[in-house]
Amino acid sequence: MLPNGNLSDLMYPMTADIYYSTSEQSSFGEMVNTWSFDRVVNCSAIKERPYSAVANAIVSEKFVEYAYKLDFRTADEILKSSDDISYPLTGILITNIKDPSGKVVWFEVLDEPTVFEIGNVEPMFDPFHNFFGYRIFLRRADDQSCIL
Repeated sequence: MLPNGNLSDLMYPMTADIYYSTSEQSSFGEMVNTWSFDRVVNCSAIKERPYSAVANAIVSEKFVEYAYKLDFRTADEILKSSDDISYPLTGILITNIKDPSGKVVWFEVLDEPTVFEIGNVEPMFDPFHNFFGYRIFLRRADDQSCIL
């Protein structure tokens, strides 16, 4: 049986935390980002190209490199914070992606959720060309300690 009127619970059964940055200049002239938690959004997340063969997540030719890439979907406008301030893609991080039962599904070490940066944001439309949410390409952030 389908829920009355709203398919959000079916389309976005997962949750994720959204962080935004503020930049300040240090005494040496270096720009330093400070990341602040803003809100939890409902979402769905799967690996990029889920029907492809399982590829190595770790590449180790020169240095160890993690290559996690996700297709992330949400109905929330994440380019704006909860206080309606617009941010560029480079000023937004997504982490703590959890399944419907509350289990973190991408993590680094035990209970440390993987931090993802945004590669692209594009709108999605329903069959009648009405706005239906956002499809967002995520990739693992190189700096996993930035929001600790």
